[in-house]
Amino acid sequence: MDKVTGPEEADTVDAPGSAVEDHLGMSEEQWAWFQKYTRGYGEQDEEGVDLSLLRENLRLTPAERLARHQRALRLVTEVRRAGERAGLRRAAPES
Repeated sequence: MDKVTGPEEADTVDAPGSAVEDHLGMSEEQWAWFQKYTRGYGEQDEEGVDLSLLRENLRLTPAERLARHQRALRLVTEVRRAGERAGLRRAAPES
């Protein structure tokens, strides 16, 4: 297997739509493998945005989307508080 080159040897990115593509310092073989295994998870637009996730969320009612958001917010809050209790994070200022 080829080694991954350092950033000084990586291709550069030109203006959007240009022929030069940044291969993140990978050989052509590595880049082809990377593209094969990182593309195609859901329908993507030309920028790589996963449209299937957007469509999935838009199928939900606003109330369902709000409930999902509130569950995610509770999880983030619980994780933050657990970090504070463990001494990994300073307590957030009360607002």
